Amino acid sequence: MECMNVVALIRRTLLRPARPVPARLRVRLAAWVSVAGSLVYVGEKMYMAAHGQIGMPGHPAPASVQAQFEHPGLAQAGNASLGIVAALVAWATVARWGGRIPRWMLMSALTLTAVTQSLGAVVTVWRADFGSVGPGWRAVYETVSGSAGLLAWAVVAVSYWLRTRTCARSRTGAPHAGPARLTAGAGR
Repeated sequence: MECMNVVALIRRTLLRPARPVPARLRVRLAAWVSVAGSLVYVGEKMYMAAHGQIGMPGHPAPASVQAQFEHPGLAQAGNASLGIVAALVAWATVARWGGRIPRWMLMSALTLTAVTQSLGAVVTVWRADFGSVGPGWRAVYETVSGSAGLLAWAVVAVSYWLRTRTCARSRTGAPHAGPARLTAGAGR
């Protein structure tokens, strides 16, 4: 009998779907910017995998780093698969099917993905080459895309956290319609 209580407790706490409050337009746009940025990353990594090099287009790794990889194409393909996972995580925060995923599980994946993607965006902005002649299109692209990606992942992560909090739900367990419901006496 006690085993049944443990199973019921696990189902109630660990496997309960998140059912987030629907995302507003700005949050959905941020999620799609994150998805698009991740898919561009996938394309860049697949390009480098096809050429058998480590690094990013326009920024290949030095020869000493290239020598450390016996199969650089496989390493780049593995990185591309991480980009696909990142795109799916961002999409899950705003998609209806993502509401079936337990909050702790998607929040863990989102935190890890947002941190790694944000670090990648910071490195992208940091390595942009603004030479003395003036910035080239590549430097401008890297700066804009890195900054937009950093902001988009922050919006996606914070929004999902806010939309899935238990206090963001009404007393009946249904998602609230917005911040006005959280004020004293609203909806009564």
